[in-house]
Amino acid sequence: MNNLKLSLKQKLFAGILTVLSAISIWLSARPNVYIGYIVALVLIFISGMISDQKRGLISGLIGISAGLTLRHFFPQEVSEKFLEAYNQYQSFINTFFWLMILGGILIGFLGGSIALILNQDKNKPLTTPRLTLMAFFIALSVVINTVRVGSVSFGGFPIIFAGYILGPISGFIVGAVADIVAFIVRPSSFGFNPLFTLTSALTGLIPVIVTKLLGEERPHFTYFKVLVGIFVGQLITSVILAPLFQMILFQRGFWVIVTGAAIKQAISIPLYAFLFISINDITSKIFRLEHAENET
Repeated sequence: MNNLKLSLKQKLFAGILTVLSAISIWLSARPNVYIGYIVALVLIFISGMISDQKRGLISGLIGISAGLTLRHFFPQEVSEKFLEAYNQYQSFINTFFWLMILGGILIGFLGGSIALILNQDKNKPLTTPRLTLMAFFIALSVVINTVRVGSVSFGGFPIIFAGYILGPISGFIVGAVADIVAFIVRPSSFGFNPLFTLTSALTGLIPVIVTKLLGEERPHFTYFKVLVGIFVGQLITSVILAPLFQMILFQRGFWVIVTGAAIKQAISIPLYAFLFISINDITSKIFRLEHAENET
C-alpha cells in the first residue's frame, strides 16, 4: 500500500470528493446518459489520486454504494419527459448494482496506485530523446490503427509499449495524443469525444502501473506479469469503459459490445505481451552489448 503521509487537508478533500460522488449519483438530472455515475467515478478517481490506495478503495465503496442507496430510498421527482429514461436507468442499476460498486472500488484503488507510481515517475525529465520516442510511438499507433484485420485494430500496442519503455506519464500522453491525431487522420462518423481519448490515455498508463505493483521494473520484465498488466489495462479500457461509453452516448447494447470487445482482447492481450517481451529482450541485449563494447 501507499505509505505516503497525508496532510489533514488531503484527507478532508478526499472525504469531500467521496460525498460529492454519492450526491452526483443521487441527484443525476439526466438518467438516460448515466452522467451521475460517470461524474462519481471521476471524483472517486481524483480522491484516490490525492490520497492513497486504501482511501481510494474506501472512497469508491462508500461513494457509489451511498449514492445508489440514496437514489433507491429517496428518489427524485422526474418529469414525464424523462420517466422512461429514468426507469431504464433504475433497471440498469438493479441489474448491475454490485458491479457498479465494484467499479467504484477499482477506480478508487487505481487512482491511489497511479498516484504512487506517478510520484516515482515524475522525476524523469522530458528530454529530447524521450520526446522523440513519444512522437515515434504516437505516429506508429496512428499508422497501425489505420490498418485493420476485419474490425480488429492493433493501434493500442505502441501506446502500451510506450508506457512500459518511457514510464506511465509518457504512456498516458502518448495514448491521449495518438487518439486525437488518429481522429484527425481518420474521423469517426460519431464525432470526437474526450471520453474515448481518456480510454486511449489509460491504455498507456494502467498496464505498466499494474506490472510495477507486481514488483517488476524495466528492463527485467517477465511474460506473466506483463500479461497481467496488459490484461487489467485492456479489461478496464477496452472491455468495460469503451463499451460503457458507447452505451451511454449512442444507446448501443452493452453486453453485445462487451462480448465483441472481449473476443478481440482474447487475441490481442497475449499477443501484445508476447511482442513486448520479445522486443524488450532483444533491445536489452543490444544495449548490454553496446555498453560492453564501449567499456572495452
